[in-house]
Amino acid sequence: MPKAFSLTYGLDLDTEMASFWSWFRDARDALNEKPEATAQVRELVKREKAMIARLAAKESDPEMARFSLTLAVAMVGSHYASNQKLLAALQDYGLLQQTDQAPIFDTIVEPSLEEERPR
Repeated sequence: MPKAFSLTYGLDLDTEMASFWSWFRDARDALNEKPEATAQVRELVKREKAMIARLAAKESDPEMARFSLTLAVAMVGSHYASNQKLLAALQDYGLLQQTDQAPIFDTIVEPSLEEERPR
């Protein structure tokens, strides 16, 4: 993706960092079961609760485990947010519109059986 396009749609370092810290705060609140966490982050933590529990059980220091898990959720979340913003911009440009024609992958196209028969 050209840098100018990314910057135009807010995918710069400041936006990335703001998104990361927002997800970090929400992840910390969700893991501490505080109601301040957004619904999206609470849902993410709820869905991944079993994996989170397994990872936390392997850590000898519970505080470090909580920090690591908060960091992991924040990284996943901010990456997700960036992708969503980029996809929305691509869609605005009409680059994600589906056509009526099925995609053709010429690297795997095989000749039809009719063409393969020796004459």
